[in-house]
Amino acid sequence: MTPDIDETARVVDSTLGDAQLREFVTVHDSTVGDDCRLYERTSLKKSRLADRIDINAGSYVENADIGPETQIGPNCSVVGVTHDLDDTGMTFRDDVFERVVLHEGVFLGAGAVVGPGVEIGSGSVVAAGATVTDDVGAGRIVLGSPPDQRTVDLATWLGE
Repeated sequence: MTPDIDETARVVDSTLGDAQLREFVTVHDSTVGDDCRLYERTSLKKSRLADRIDINAGSYVENADIGPETQIGPNCSVVGVTHDLDDTGMTFRDDVFERVVLHEGVFLGAGAVVGPGVEIGSGSVVAAGATVTDDVGAGRIVLGSPPDQRTVDLATWLGE
């Protein structure tokens, strides 16, 4: 099969598997696996997507490795780039890259933010609107935002 790319999508220096790119998607310096769906106005930069990944509308993903069967809700930010800060402030346009890793089966709820260098374990869920600044183990649910970030074991949450 061939990728299904909307005429408004833009792909630059990237490799696409059998993927679907909807309206106004941009893909730069990335690899996209098979059966991936990138919905309207998604931006993907310097990232690697395994197979069977959905990235919903309005999301931004940069400098990330994303495992299979992962779903990213609408308007999420997965940002593996930051800037050094010292007593004189931030150096303009001096990016520092810290790779983000989302393992197999991760689910990010709408509007979730995953910061630079974070690794999220297999099967974990990040609740809508949560901000993740520290690594999350496998099978966890992340609720809230720092400094009151809480993680809950998925099996306990489901009463198993």
